[in-house]
Amino acid sequence: MKTLLTIAALSFASAGLAADKCPISGKDADSSITSKGKDGNSVSFCCEKCKAKFDAKNK
Repeated sequence: MKTLLTIAALSFASAGLAADKCPISGKDADSSITSKGKDGNSVSFCCEKCKAKFDAKNK
């Protein structure tokens, strides 16, 4: 039973470490490059170029 719980805990932990994806390119996002979406939530991007494209569409 201990082994099963350990496996379950590691599965949840690794799922939480998955990187966000850039909504423009689909590449891994850099958490230091962000903008606010229309809903007010923070959105991360892979680069400043993608952030600029997003910002232009969401004015």
